[in-house]
Amino acid sequence: MTEIDVKNFYARHGISSPYAIFDLLSDTFYFAKNCDGQFVCANKLLQEKFDLDSAEDVIGKTDFDFLSHDVASRIRDDDLAVMSGELVVKDKFEVVVGVNGKLFWLFTTKTPIRNRKGAIVGVEGFSRDAERSQTIIEPFQVFKSSIEYLQREYMNDVNIAELAELACMSLSTFERKFKKHFSQTPMQYLKHLRIHQACKLLATGYGIKRAFSETGFCDQSYFTKEFRAVIGMTPRQFSLVAERAKASY
Repeated sequence: MTEIDVKNFYARHGISSPYAIFDLLSDTFYFAKNCDGQFVCANKLLQEKFDLDSAEDVIGKTDFDFLSHDVASRIRDDDLAVMSGELVVKDKFEVVVGVNGKLFWLFTTKTPIRNRKGAIVGVEGFSRDAERSQTIIEPFQVFKSSIEYLQREYMNDVNIAELAELACMSLSTFERKFKKHFSQTPMQYLKHLRIHQACKLLATGYGIKRAFSETGFCDQSYFTKEFRAVIGMTPRQFSLVAERAKASY
């Protein structure tokens, strides 16, 4: 697709362009891409993420221009699946290696873009930065003590009943409300938190054995299985990606 076609994406398909208010978002990246994976719109925070002078510099580029091939391929696969209707992406936890080797902990939601005739012509979505957005970490004050406890004790055995007590709820009520608000069970949240911390350790040069043992995993094969399920690559592959990103910087 030509540069002109990319820049005239919205007019050509007879649909409205995104609202300028997206540029005011301080913890959320907004993006829109055509069927070829080229960005047709991006907010200023995405420009900052890619270390560009202007949001316009994103237009016409693809994820492969900014991210490692492994990460970009995974994102492209998700985009294609969303556009085909095979996948619904809602608050998917992702770890993305950005420019300068910086890691972004994101919760991503995507939806197809349709033209005036209803045909799918692209994909758009939001990626909320888990470290910027307190609403991702603690959507309701009632979970504050439980989340703080998990963040402090994630490397140890965690009793869900104790978390429920901290939130002043019965165990069944706590588990039900936690899943409703976080879209995952307390144990799934704990697993993501542990893997989040393991990613940080691996990215700073820690070995795999030390990374899994210091984040509450007692078995390397189980750690590798769960890490790949969440991140989309093995701990070793992640370490190599982070190492290459640092070297390129």
